[in-house]
Amino acid sequence: MTPVQHILGWMTPSNISFALLTCIALQVFHQIIYYYFFHPLSIFPGPFWGRVTRLWVAYQNFTKKELESYYHLHNKYGPVIRITPSMLLVNDSTKLPEIYHRSADKSDHYVTGGFGNAESVLNMKEHKTHAKFRKLIAGPYSFTNVKKLEYLIDARTQNWIDRLAAFARTEEKFDFAPWTVYMAYDVISEIGFGAPIGFVEAGHDVGGLIDNFHKGLILQTILGRLHPFMTLIKKTWLGSYFIAKPEDNSGIGVLMRLRDRLLTQRIKDIEEGKTSCRVDLLQTFLEARTDDDKPLDVEYIKAEILLVLLAGSDTTGTSFQGMVVQILQHPHIYHRMMEEIDDATRRGLLSPMPQFDEVTEHCPYYIACLREVNRLWPSATGILPRLVAEPGIDLYGKFVPPGTEITCNPWVIHREKKLYGDDADVFRPERWLDTSDAKLFLKYNFTFGYGTRICLGKDIALVELYKGPLQFFRRFTPTLVDKKNPPKWVPVGGVAHWKDINMTIKERTPVAEPR
Repeated sequence: MTPVQHILGWMTPSNISFALLTCIALQVFHQIIYYYFFHPLSIFPGPFWGRVTRLWVAYQNFTKKELESYYHLHNKYGPVIRITPSMLLVNDSTKLPEIYHRSADKSDHYVTGGFGNAESVLNMKEHKTHAKFRKLIAGPYSFTNVKKLEYLIDARTQNWIDRLAAFARTEEKFDFAPWTVYMAYDVISEIGFGAPIGFVEAGHDVGGLIDNFHKGLILQTILGRLHPFMTLIKKTWLGSYFIAKPEDNSGIGVLMRLRDRLLTQRIKDIEEGKTSCRVDLLQTFLEARTDDDKPLDVEYIKAEILLVLLAGSDTTGTSFQGMVVQILQHPHIYHRMMEEIDDATRRGLLSPMPQFDEVTEHCPYYIACLREVNRLWPSATGILPRLVAEPGIDLYGKFVPPGTEITCNPWVIHREKKLYGDDADVFRPERWLDTSDAKLFLKYNFTFGYGTRICLGKDIALVELYKGPLQFFRRFTPTLVDKKNPPKWVPVGGVAHWKDINMTIKERTPVAEPR
């Protein structure tokens, strides 16, 4: 038998399968040995599987165990843990300026196609590109401009309060959780696109937008944690199945269709001369010009509209939910807060619809409650990785090479005992009343991100939250009614929301104001 015949005789299906499996096993074994013992990050502690494969962090996210796992691992190993072969998670507030500095680039974690192919300011990796485009669209998000639009937020808030009054008249039990998101969506669509979508009037999830956003996030965040795999997949014919498209019947595709309708209608209105004098976010995008006096690319505008719909509503609604839940679960805090609100009302310091400046000046305890809610139960709960720049950095005497992914997590870092004290896990708004402490807490606050990439919609969210929950408590007396099924905080992908906030509400007797 010739050598060729011998080789051909050996190449049976079973032998070929065995050889392939052996090669794969050897490759996996080599990867484990290299990542665990010889990789530059092998000097950092972490869970075994996290140190050798990204599947660990994807699994933790999918099973909703991610945050608790990080918290316990930091308690075990210290302020730096390795959660993927190439990523470090840091739990030290004083490192935030070093990690999220002005020139920090984002990693491929953000570029999965889960929100479509076009980039928005959220997932632009290079800091110079981000700065260029952020400058073009930042104007309408500024606090000065948001203050000019506060009357629109007032109108949406009042509409929401009037709608809830129906539950007060019947005193029937209802789930409060979705109603905060309904209001937030109507506010952002009013400010962003000229009219509310109509969640509050409808009293339900219009077009399944909220549900589909949550569904789309699950895939998006898992793929982000597996981004090297996703990068390879996108180069094949399979890539199109992982990229969100308006044609998709569920997930982000549903919001894309709404986005496209809004844009198409606005362009049509402009052509027919039907636009109003008010400048909203969409109009700003359409009128913006680049340095060479060209309009923004339509695909980029679509990406920014989608970001407004995604990020501008759900997260604000979650903060609102958390505020109500935590206040009602701590009666002594509720009574102290209401004394402050009623006293300010009695003295004529709060308008019938409270204004942002009034609340800032006269309701410090209310603001402390809101800040404490956002500290312990942040709306954004994901990892936000950046790339270590040249020439690398030092972490507690250990070298981190350039190109390493490094991140912090809001839920974890806001429980840091070194900053917040031994009761960091306790809901205690009073910690924010000390001026020097509050200044330090705000310096290292991670609720809206950090540094030059901080959330553009922060001021819109704060204006909503400084009046929506306050007016709700001012108008109604809510009572949680389902002790067997209490409210639950649920992380979904990179955000979180509350569910099962079952309550009844009654109209409060109005506080007498000065004549």
